Amino acid sequence: MKTIYISLLISLALFACENAFGQNFRDKDILSDSTAFAEFIYTNTHYPLMDFVKNVEGTAIYKFDTDCIGRINEMHLVNSSGSSTLDGEAKRLIYEISMQKRGYNNNTTHTISINFKLDDNKIFQMDEVDEPPKFHGGNKELMNFINSNLNFPPEAVGICVSGRITCGFVVEKDGTIKIIEILKSLYDMVDAEAIRVIGRMPKWEAGKKDGKYVRVYFTVPVSIYLQ
Repeated sequence: MKTIYISLLISLALFACENAFGQNFRDKDILSDSTAFAEFIYTNTHYPLMDFVKNVEGTAIYKFDTDCIGRINEMHLVNSSGSSTLDGEAKRLIYEISMQKRGYNNNTTHTISINFKLDDNKIFQMDEVDEPPKFHGGNKELMNFINSNLNFPPEAVGICVSGRITCGFVVEKDGTIKIIEILKSLYDMVDAEAIRVIGRMPKWEAGKKDGKYVRVYFTVPVSIYLQ
C-alpha cells in the first residue's frame, strides 16, 4: 500500500486561479511524485467559500483502488476533515488526478491525505483584531459613497421596496474588497446593485493584528427606499 501525506498551505491565490485541471500535469506521474502532487493540489484546489470565510481547516484522508488503466474503482473516506465541503473538495481533486496520465501504479490501493490550511490568510472577525479596517473618511463617508453610487435599473424603481440589506465582505491586507455576500436580502435586483457598489469601493485602510495587516470580515447595512 502506498501512502502519500501532503501538507498544503492554501493561499488566497487559490481564489484567483482559473480552473486549470490537467494543466502541465499530464506527463507527470502525480501519485508517485510528491512535488508534482503538491503542485497539482495547490493549483487546482477551490477552497469552499463558507469554509474560507469561517476559517475552517482540516485534513481529509481517502483510500481508493485503481484499475489496470489507472481509473478509480472505489473510494472511501478514512478520516474526515470535519467539514463535508472540504471532504467533497478533496474527493473532487482525487478524481481529477485519476484523469491525468494513465498507466501508473495500476491495480494499486492508494491512501491520500490532503490538508486544507489557511495559514496566514486567515480571515479575522472584527472583535479579533487590534485595529479594525477603516473606510477613508470614516463611516459617514462610507455611507455617502454607497448612497451616491446606488443606481437601480428602471424596472426596480416601481416595485416600492424599502428596507435594509446587510452586506458582508472581506477587507484584504492591501485594503481591497473581496468575497462579497448578502447576509440579509431584500430583493434580487436591489441585492445585486448593493453587491456592485460594494465591489467598486476604493481601497480601505486595512485592519491590523499584532502590528501586521490582516484580512478582516466586515459587515455594512445598506438602506433602500424605492417608491
